[in-house]
Amino acid sequence: ARRSLCTLLVLLALPIARGSQRADEALDACGLPKGYYPVSHCFNDATHHTCCALGPEARKYADASGNPIGTAASKAFKALHGREPGASDLTPWCTCFGSLVCSYYATKFDDGTKIKFIYEPGSDPPEGAFDVPTNKNCEAKARKYFDVQAHGTPGVSDPNGAAALCPDYDVAANIHLLSSVEAAEAPSASCTDGHC
Repeated sequence: ARRSLCTLLVLLALPIARGSQRADEALDACGLPKGYYPVSHCFNDATHHTCCALGPEARKYADASGNPIGTAASKAFKALHGREPGASDLTPWCTCFGSLVCSYYATKFDDGTKIKFIYEPGSDPPEGAFDVPTNKNCEAKARKYFDVQAHGTPGVSDPNGAAALCPDYDVAANIHLLSSVEAAEAPSASCTDGHC
């Protein structure tokens, strides 16, 4: 009976361990530290799927609007790099895909904020959509493709987008393995500088 119980516990833990491994691959691809508790929700819940490179204005605005991810991203940057981000550094963070946070900030500020990739929830091996044009309609198109629920976030006035208003971006054609460094840096076949 004891051996059966041990075997059952090991088998029950396997999906948890695999989910953690997938999240670690996504954290690596995003440039966030592994084993750092404040990012434990990243790529591991129902909405934090967008790897967003946050510029300094976006970080400041997020903090001031009740969504303290600017400070959180700066702390994660320091945990990984051993230094505070500089004034022009982009800091990665897993933003709410459900409310299109990254594209909202990128449109609101001309500080380099951009989508690095959007994790495909539950993919195994972990994959993501790359070269997503940084506007809410294209992020919404990926959200619809991945079937993620829309929701609100403090400081984001409109969590809606119209996938039909992003006709030139093909989500399926831009899905790559997160473990592929080349995928993160590969130029899009149909987009230039984040715009189709």
